[in-house]
Amino acid sequence: MNAQPYFSICIPQHNRTSFLLEACRSLAEQTFRDFEVCISDDRSTDGREAELLAFLEQSSLSFTYKKRETNGRYDANLRDSLSLASGKYCFLLGNDDCLASPTVLEHLAADIERLGPAGVVIANFEDFATGAPAERVRQTGVAGSGPAVAAAAFRNFSFVSGIVLDRDRAQAHATTRWDGSEMYQMYIGCRIIAEGHPLLNIHRVTVRKDIQLPDERVDSYALKPRIARCPVKERRLPMVQIGRLVIDAIAPYQAPGRLLEKVVMQLLLFTYPFWIVEYRRVQSWRYALGICLGMRPRNLLENVPISWAAKLRLRLLYAAVSFAGLLVPIKAFQAMQANLYNLAKSFR
Repeated sequence: MNAQPYFSICIPQHNRTSFLLEACRSLAEQTFRDFEVCISDDRSTDGREAELLAFLEQSSLSFTYKKRETNGRYDANLRDSLSLASGKYCFLLGNDDCLASPTVLEHLAADIERLGPAGVVIANFEDFATGAPAERVRQTGVAGSGPAVAAAAFRNFSFVSGIVLDRDRAQAHATTRWDGSEMYQMYIGCRIIAEGHPLLNIHRVTVRKDIQLPDERVDSYALKPRIARCPVKERRLPMVQIGRLVIDAIAPYQAPGRLLEKVVMQLLLFTYPFWIVEYRRVQSWRYALGICLGMRPRNLLENVPISWAAKLRLRLLYAAVSFAGLLVPIKAFQAMQANLYNLAKSFR
């Protein structure tokens, strides 16, 4: 192995040790060996740290493990896993996801060497249980760099696993500003691209999402019990911060204007409606109405430097999408979801 590994596999860990062990097994099987594993543990309480460390020590994996002094939640934990990295590129991996095959890193390194150098690399993933692919990118190639490319690509950062970042730039742009957004990778990725470092799209499945194990399930919003007699009140999801996060990432390289409006428009058109319907499905119409109240323009556009005309257009779009999301039949929305996903991926 070289003094500097090619990849640092950066994993934020908290309590999902059984799943993380499966993820590490997929790393140990890789034909490409020029990588290290960097795990930041956010004060796990499952009491299985020794078991994890024993597996890592007995495996052939080069690894760095750090247990945080305080629980900082997702963004701080991901940032710490990146801070442990010494490789050329940081491959981000959720602790309940695994690599899709033993040749993933071999093929990915070859793709980067052929097309690179890269500031950011985005590849595809598939569902662990069904094998259904999610094509967040449609073809392999260099997408370019700069604020416009970042503004067009930011939605592809919502799923963390399989995103690859230039390690030097990721560490240089480390910040606590967006802790609580649950989208730290989106900020860093957009900042690197906006700064002028190329985005590579790799039309290849690199990750299997949501490892399934007998008698074990990861915590999820969808598994929480329904709230009886749910009160209608403002419910702010981290989603409300995404527009401001992306705008902050590209702001040093882009004057205020239509590009910033386009960022918020994408959020309202493609991200927001899914969560209205999803919370109607897993909770209730009244709960979903609270999500709509949390996404009100006064929250969504806070400190966003765009014109009054742009704010008016976005308020009208917010009203139309909220109305549709609260009234469309859930089964009809689910039937249209594949087509809507294709439409979202074609929007630039």
